[in-house]
Amino acid sequence: MKFKLIVFLKYIGGSQVKNRRYVYYLVFLIVTGLALRLFYAFRGNHAALIFDQLEYSKLAIQYLEKGIFAYRDTSPNSLVTPGYPWFLIIVYRLFGYQPLDHALLAVRIIQSFVSVGAIGLIYLIGKHLFNRPAGIIAATLMTFYPTYIWTTSLLTTETLFLSFFLALIYSQIKIIQNNRLSNHLWMGMLLAITVLIRPNVLPLAIIPYLFLWIENRKLYLPAIGLSFSAFVLVMLPWWIRNIVTFHEFILLANGGSGNPLLGGTDPYFRQTIDWSQIKEEDQFNEGIRRIKQGFSEDPWLWFRWFTIGKFMVLFKTPYFYTLPVLIANVLVKLHLIFTWVAWLSLISCRNRSLRFLTISLVTLLVIHLLFVPDVRYSFGMYPFLMLGFGYAVSAALQIFSLIPLQPYSSNKNQSL
Repeated sequence: MKFKLIVFLKYIGGSQVKNRRYVYYLVFLIVTGLALRLFYAFRGNHAALIFDQLEYSKLAIQYLEKGIFAYRDTSPNSLVTPGYPWFLIIVYRLFGYQPLDHALLAVRIIQSFVSVGAIGLIYLIGKHLFNRPAGIIAATLMTFYPTYIWTTSLLTTETLFLSFFLALIYSQIKIIQNNRLSNHLWMGMLLAITVLIRPNVLPLAIIPYLFLWIENRKLYLPAIGLSFSAFVLVMLPWWIRNIVTFHEFILLANGGSGNPLLGGTDPYFRQTIDWSQIKEEDQFNEGIRRIKQGFSEDPWLWFRWFTIGKFMVLFKTPYFYTLPVLIANVLVKLHLIFTWVAWLSLISCRNRSLRFLTISLVTLLVIHLLFVPDVRYSFGMYPFLMLGFGYAVSAALQIFSLIPLQPYSSNKNQSL
């Protein structure tokens, strides 16, 4: 056990003594991050379950009592992917759900531990893309960013998604840097698990292979086949369930995108949608119709809304609701500084590592720009900004000789 711990510490911090300080920083951040999250889990003012939180909880209880997997219904459906519901089902099964408060506390505690895994992962990503200081800066942001503390106590997909998503990004970096078969195997499995929690990350699967092709002009078909096979293996139970239940193949979820797509066709929230006149099954088609009509009648308004308008909604303010007004106002100002520095750093595309992060972030952003903008949906995009910010700050510190010069591209282990 002691030998394994030494190997792990050498892996995250490096073998040189001067690099061990980053291990101590990281351990401090993980312990502090866990303490903050557990403190909020036990002492925070938690509102009653509503909207998605309530529906996820009802789904888990209904499944345990009746064996019916259904979101917002009592008949089986596939409106949501099963990743987070199954997490709740397992927790409720282990700890019970009567009274529900005990089960909710168990969920919050477990999610607190899951959340700090993201702190270690973002450090490793920053270390392998840039250098250890950049990784530590990104990990520091993730440790203390109020959104990532607060959401660990919500019954929503965010916390579980974040840790698996960062593990997926890390596996993609290992593919680009090392290109071992085991890297492809891990990416396929992690992609499937992450997609089962939040489906919108599926298009990111092609990004590491795009980088490999650009660098080597080679498709690496056996490796892609292995990754695809791992993806299929993890997805198979969900696909089989849907085929048996609904007699059709459902790749991810069925019928859940109409509402957010239609909601995204109300430029600047002017209340131009008469929801009472639109059937639920017609919402997707109505959304497409409104987009076509809008770009035809007022292309400049709709272009602004689907670009800068939704962008500002997503990134202008952080995702939180429970801080005192004075603290919240200060945080919003700091948030804007952090966001703009990070975006400027990323879009500079000075090296391949920045280009990897930018392409991944922009891919996610384009997907979200299609739907109703909600600051909650930027949750999975902020790790990219934290890494961009970490790069910018570490580069500035090196320019002013406040930290030793760190390699960015000369060492293959430190850069794409």
